[in-house]
Amino acid sequence: MRLYDTHWKERYLGHPDVQASAYEKCSLVAHAHRLERPLMLVHGLSDDNVLPVHMLRFSAALLAAGRPHTVLPLPGASHLVTQEEVAANLLRLELDFLEKTLNV
Repeated sequence: MRLYDTHWKERYLGHPDVQASAYEKCSLVAHAHRLERPLMLVHGLSDDNVLPVHMLRFSAALLAAGRPHTVLPLPGASHLVTQEEVAANLLRLELDFLEKTLNV
């Protein structure tokens, strides 16, 4: 969370030098080893709030813990996918992931 958009994080978590424990509590990285089911991480690479490094750090922690996951980077997408074709294809990929993961 230390790399997250400062306007949001400091508003809710306080300054990282003062409230360091709040930032640690909000991080999923330390809990990656607890993942029990496959996970799909989707990240818009043009997101200016959640940086790609956040997703990459979590993916690295999942990999180090031997936890199954899929990473889908979306070039040109930000926090929300606004391109109609990309959004439609993303929904198809998410559905495919869920069907395979849930054995439907």
